[in-house]
Amino acid sequence: MIQSARPTRRHGWTFFAATALLLLAAFFRLWHLSTAPSGIQAEELVNVQLSQELRHGHVSVIYEEAQPAREGLYLAVLAGSTAITGEGLILWRLPSVWLSMLFLAAAFSLMRRLFGGPIALLTLALLAVSFWSLWVSRAILHITLMPLVTVLVMYTLLRAYQFEEINDASLWFTIAGLLIGIAQYIHVTAWALIVIFIAVAIYHRVMDREVFRDHWENVIYSMSLVAALSLPLMLFLIKHPGARQPVHSLQAAEWLAAIPQSILSTITSLAWRGDASPFHNIPGRPAMSLPIGLLMGIGIGVALFRWRRPAYALILVWLGAGLLAAGMLSTEPDFEMMALLLPVIFLFPAMGLSALVDGMRQVVSGAAQQAAIRAMLAVTTLLLVGITVRTYQDFFQVWPALADVQDGYQSELGVLAHYLDAGHDPTPISICSTPVDQPPNAFALSNQGMFQILMHRQDVPIRYFDCTHSLVLANGGESQRLIFPRGHYYEALPGPLLAWMRYAHDERIAGIGPDVLMRIDAQQPLADKAGSFITTAPTAWPPEAGGTLASLPVPFATNVTFLGYVIRDDTITATDWVEMTTYWRLDGPPPSELTMFAHLLGNPVVVIAQEDNLAVQIGTLHPRDVFLEYSMIQTPGSMAAGLYPLSVGLYLPSTGQRLPAYENGQRRADRIFLQRIQITP
Repeated sequence: MIQSARPTRRHGWTFFAATALLLLAAFFRLWHLSTAPSGIQAEELVNVQLSQELRHGHVSVIYEEAQPAREGLYLAVLAGSTAITGEGLILWRLPSVWLSMLFLAAAFSLMRRLFGGPIALLTLALLAVSFWSLWVSRAILHITLMPLVTVLVMYTLLRAYQFEEINDASLWFTIAGLLIGIAQYIHVTAWALIVIFIAVAIYHRVMDREVFRDHWENVIYSMSLVAALSLPLMLFLIKHPGARQPVHSLQAAEWLAAIPQSILSTITSLAWRGDASPFHNIPGRPAMSLPIGLLMGIGIGVALFRWRRPAYALILVWLGAGLLAAGMLSTEPDFEMMALLLPVIFLFPAMGLSALVDGMRQVVSGAAQQAAIRAMLAVTTLLLVGITVRTYQDFFQVWPALADVQDGYQSELGVLAHYLDAGHDPTPISICSTPVDQPPNAFALSNQGMFQILMHRQDVPIRYFDCTHSLVLANGGESQRLIFPRGHYYEALPGPLLAWMRYAHDERIAGIGPDVLMRIDAQQPLADKAGSFITTAPTAWPPEAGGTLASLPVPFATNVTFLGYVIRDDTITATDWVEMTTYWRLDGPPPSELTMFAHLLGNPVVVIAQEDNLAVQIGTLHPRDVFLEYSMIQTPGSMAAGLYPLSVGLYLPSTGQRLPAYENGQRRADRIFLQRIQITP
């Protein structure tokens, strides 16, 4: 039977100290929650999108769209939380903070019940301020649930074997079975909890047959619950073998042979060489400092020496199963795969210090003993203060500044999202989003999609355009901000659109490079350009509408007006490109969808070459916004010399229906003709 640590009457100071440590932990977990690091990394982004799918009705126990497949329980927690709080980077990370605080409180309760208040307090202190624990508590990943569930499973096992009354024990065994079964839908390492449950049962069968005889029926009942709850997952894995496993290139035999080395690497990562992934850690930074690592070694030695005591056997089984899971699922130290170990790893240094204090009491007596113990406690306090300071510097200053972290977390987008959330500048905002629609990769997002996830304010009117083919000049070109994330404006804009940036200047903000946030005022140049089209951009109605000259501007249905155009070169050879920039204005509420066509014609009805595109997110525009559309039409090599007309128009992509153009309020045609292109031999 697992015995609890001997209770004491005077434990008020313990809870006072625990409360202070929990407040310290809360500070670390909430401090700069949206900026350390800014942005979101790819694995987190997949979870965000899957939780949005779940909230919109796509409910599944496991999501095979992602590789490896994602368990559904954490996604349900994320979806439920954001359904209440709304979305934004802080609100995506906040559930992990809540889960972490529950984990810390539960871990303190478990360790106090197992080994007493002082050991529980030191364990809590290390968990509160360690880099590894802090990263887990702020990541938008499934692993944030594992430490909490693991501690709860250990607590229920502890209580289950403590009760001699069969009904009381049955209740705790039932809870243990439910938790272990549910845990299989949290993370791929959760199978280690089954190993722990079975190993603890075997331990009692060998070491205390009387206790096992009292509980064997409960053990079988709990495992039956686990099997029943895990059945959907097992059926999925039978149908999709390997879908849940992290991808690695080793064959089965090589993988098995590599497990001992992987376990050794996991052990050394604790105090020597940490996780090398910049998304989990400062590459190579160990999970704990060398002095804490030495205390951990002493604590493990103490547990091994006392393995016959059930409490020590429990944590040794926990350690062994966690190392096995981490070694089997990763060939290199991986703090994510090691998260099941997180609570117990920081228990061992506390046990080591306790063993040193007990040894000091046996070796030294009287006043010297008290002085030695005070000195040890003072050194421990200074060590904890040093760990706290170092973690603060590393997590909030060093780690977010790493180039790999900034690239992987797309930190520039996070900084821009924070700028837009916190800003009160009323001038319009237009953001380059390439592509302007959903990318072909199911989990890749355009800039528009990213800002919708990262920003907390959903009422900021933002125009989106693809700056490789378009440019938005809001409110007729009045003062506005143009944002070109993930690059510089001159890297994306084609020449005719780039020319407009001579009216812009760089507006710098901290954390953003040059030529990303630009302020432009082109109202007068745009008005001059539109006025010049009357003489420089000849436009006509098509033959079916009389072929007469059309007066600019030409209004189309759905509140879009054609202002004019510029053709870069109207004399080209076959296979060359026709480069054309068309100017459009929105005169009312925008349509939900729209595409522009540009046709190079052999005769009024034969299309030789074309480009269909609209590189603005039309639904984000506002009345008086002007957008420029850059089109390139490649001419076939078989074209004969001669003059070829150009025509442009608009249509709805969902139906293919062309929109009518009007003159003096009367419908004239569904296209307009521009100047002709000369093809030379």
